[in-house]
Amino acid sequence: MKTNDELRIAFHGGAEEVTGSRHLVEFRGVRVMLDCGLFQGHRQEALTKSQSFPAEPSTVRAVFLSHAHIDHSGGLPLLVKKGYTGPIYCTPPTADLLAVLLMDSAFLQEEDAKFFNKIHAAEGLRIDPLYTREDVQKTLSLLVPTDYDKSVSVVEGLEGRFQNAGHVLGSAMIHLTARTAAGIRRIVFTGDLGRQSSILMNPPSSPGAVDYLLIESTYGGRRHEDIGNAGDVLAETLARAEEENGPVLIPSFALERTQEIVFLLQRLLRAGRVKPVNIYVDSPMASDITAIFQKYPNHTSFSKEFRTEIKGNDDPFGLKTIRYIKSVDESKALTRTPGRKIIMAGSGMCEGGRILHHLRNLVGETSTTILLVGYQAQGTLGRRLADGAKTVKIFGLPHDVAAVVRPLKHFSAHADQPDLLRFIGALSPRPRTVFLVHGDPEQREALRVALAAAGIDRVALPTFGSSTPLA
Repeated sequence: MKTNDELRIAFHGGAEEVTGSRHLVEFRGVRVMLDCGLFQGHRQEALTKSQSFPAEPSTVRAVFLSHAHIDHSGGLPLLVKKGYTGPIYCTPPTADLLAVLLMDSAFLQEEDAKFFNKIHAAEGLRIDPLYTREDVQKTLSLLVPTDYDKSVSVVEGLEGRFQNAGHVLGSAMIHLTARTAAGIRRIVFTGDLGRQSSILMNPPSSPGAVDYLLIESTYGGRRHEDIGNAGDVLAETLARAEEENGPVLIPSFALERTQEIVFLLQRLLRAGRVKPVNIYVDSPMASDITAIFQKYPNHTSFSKEFRTEIKGNDDPFGLKTIRYIKSVDESKALTRTPGRKIIMAGSGMCEGGRILHHLRNLVGETSTTILLVGYQAQGTLGRRLADGAKTVKIFGLPHDVAAVVRPLKHFSAHADQPDLLRFIGALSPRPRTVFLVHGDPEQREALRVALAAAGIDRVALPTFGSSTPLA
């Protein structure tokens, strides 16, 4: 085996796009996957990519998972369904969260397929879920919860460990240390990297020595609005919506973003900055995820400020004042309830779940306000709404958009360009190569240009399916 064939990396998702994070490291013929996410976007393209893996699943030795978000974890049950039987390493909070998120992903796929097939029966159109809840159960049995900074041996000469990534509860950077003929090589995959300032999370840890850095570039060309102003902007936006006395729809990711928005709403209500309003979190996962957050009140993922604020507080996310909806009948009734209300529901990019049913019924009303509080990937319904589309398809049927759509850019859990430059610039010595992943083309290019201006020019922009040796 040639020296430069001893260690390789291939990019099969999260390359030239922000979804479907999947990377494959090969060390002396041993295959290790970093993340195994679902693709989001146009249905057929997303399905095709989600069903394609960088290697025959049964030949993969181990999977390291950065965090529980579906675009990083949602392909795991399909990987297992197709023959993977090895360990899936993740942090303990991530393991707990996966039990909720993956099961919900399977349920939503089953329900969306059932609904789609029903309304298109006359046309002879049908779709099938990628995997079922039974596949998820098999996947959960393979999880190996692993604390931050604890090394695990994959094979002789290759070890992995996790460090806090500052993105969501339990999120981790993945470190792989390979002992090659040319010497020790350290690969660090940031997963989704958190911000330096956050409402709930600690900033990312310093990764130490890095030879090859895979870093996200979701906001590689942007500067976020000050997170400290998020409460003010949310209050102002809701005040404008009050004038219409109509519903406010908030598509929101069930993990972290929902808790963050609910936490801020609770603050605003207590301070009298938002008039009393019925707030509904229309997601069966919400209380389950909150319980997981409460299971780890002192976890190093959380900021010191947040840990101090919730100390001795049994209700940090407003469970006593904000109604959590579980049943389908209750969810359907929300649409028929007249007047002012706030409905939060998944999915965050409007690609599935209960938010689609609310949008289907309310997107055509001028009194409706839609608040987009998370990243909207290209090709998603959320992105089309953010871009000002006048007509959108929901469950394959066209709907005119009369609602007011307001993207709020304060709430991102991703590092922006200044954060990314600071993180990379602090590495000493500099990495042999910085691979920019998990970013749309224009964002990756903007970050590359900014890095070059800072004197960091050993930067690669991998394409989907590309492979490169790590000498």
